[in-house]
Amino acid sequence: MQFNFFRLFSVFSALLILSSCLDTTTTTTPAKSNDASFVSMTLAGNDSAKTAVFALDASGTTIENIDSLPFRTRIDSLYPTFAFKSTAKAVLYFPKNRTIYKYKFSKGNDSIYITGKDTVDFRQALWTNKDSALWVNKYASDGIHNHPYKIKINVHKVHPELYVWANLTDKVNSVNAKYQKAIFLNNKIYYYMNDGLAAYLFTSSDGKTWIQENSLNGLPVNTPLNDMLQFNGKLFVSHDGFNVFSSSNGLNDWTKSTFTDFSFNSLLCVWNNKLWAVVQSVSDATYHFATTSNGVVWTMIGKIPDNFPVTDFSAITISTVTGKSKVLVLGGYSPTNTNTPLKNCWSSEDGVYWVDFSTENHSLDSLAEGSSVISYDNKLLLFGSVKKGSQLVRGYYRESKDEGLSWYIPDTVYNQIAHGEEFKTSKTYKDTVSYSNYYQPHIYQSVVVDDTNKRIFLIGGKANNNPENARRYSSGRRNSKSNTTLIPTTDIWTGKLNRKSFIRQ
Repeated sequence: MQFNFFRLFSVFSALLILSSCLDTTTTTTPAKSNDASFVSMTLAGNDSAKTAVFALDASGTTIENIDSLPFRTRIDSLYPTFAFKSTAKAVLYFPKNRTIYKYKFSKGNDSIYITGKDTVDFRQALWTNKDSALWVNKYASDGIHNHPYKIKINVHKVHPELYVWANLTDKVNSVNAKYQKAIFLNNKIYYYMNDGLAAYLFTSSDGKTWIQENSLNGLPVNTPLNDMLQFNGKLFVSHDGFNVFSSSNGLNDWTKSTFTDFSFNSLLCVWNNKLWAVVQSVSDATYHFATTSNGVVWTMIGKIPDNFPVTDFSAITISTVTGKSKVLVLGGYSPTNTNTPLKNCWSSEDGVYWVDFSTENHSLDSLAEGSSVISYDNKLLLFGSVKKGSQLVRGYYRESKDEGLSWYIPDTVYNQIAHGEEFKTSKTYKDTVSYSNYYQPHIYQSVVVDDTNKRIFLIGGKANNNPENARRYSSGRRNSKSNTTLIPTTDIWTGKLNRKSFIRQ
């Protein structure tokens, strides 16, 4: 009994000692910070705006998103949330002169405490004057130090996938060109043409201002020009079947090479460090490919496939997604049918085995001769026309995203070749496009790309002699007049994908 009492007394004493210790403990208060610098900003209220990443600009005074939000993203009703190094309060200030936009926030003042629950209209432009800018002032946890930041939300002002086209000139010159060809060489456009009596060369660095070069020697005045290609720093073009002309400067040093074992139907492409051509054997009149690695010695190799074009086709060499080099050959005329243009797209990765994509995919339809194909923005663009009789009834513009296997009409008006502007109608407020000038359908036009400026040039060719029908052609409606014939034209159009002008792709 005494032992139990002693144990009870000991426990009671320990509790008294512990209670005394707790009473003497002091509370530690964290030191207040004077750092009010910016850490992050996020937005809510719009799915597109959620993805924006904000940071300080180079001056350290403005909070902005480096990557602009998608075209037409709404920023008039967003919920901003900020993070700073230390926090006492953050106040969002609105411009005092609010004549354009109505700012939506809870109390109707020109400033609010940031809670993440207020809807803010961020459409106000960024100004240098604090009284006319949307800005946030952050107070550090010491309640004294603060740091003001202007706020800017960048939104793309133009549709990134819009091709903007413009007519640079309706006529480069008055030459009644029987043949013509334009290439991009030495950072300039070289525009060759001849009328059967004389050969001409015009050059331009912008497609708008052209200079006629006086010295063009050695190139026959009736050279077809359609198959002119660049290879190993020289220009090559075939002439009269057994002759190939070449030049290192494209001006006055054209030289002729003559061959006797085969005749040239057309130069084909530059591929795997060789210049390729479609030729016909003298001994048995069969059609073959021929190649050269130096432009001088040519070797005739395997026969061309059945239904393969020998003239008036378009060809391009591309790199596949697996890194292999591949050539595509589209349209043109075959040896057995010189009246009806082909609707085939041939492909090969070795020059021996050729695949006709049209066997499985019939998306190339009604393509007239003399089309042009380029590689642009990781896809292929095909420019041509639909022909009926002696007239071009409409333009033929196609894209391919699968390396030429399938072709499709662009699914939006943004890609059509015309000069116009966007506006909103008062009735529907839907975006429409008004065109003031139209691109007539052409064949044998040259299409070149300035890789530095990412600009496409559509140069000359042949078009209908009745320009009044341009509006009907552009809309795809068939012209009913029968007196339309094809004539040479030297008009120049240029286009560029808006996204190619962005600093950040």
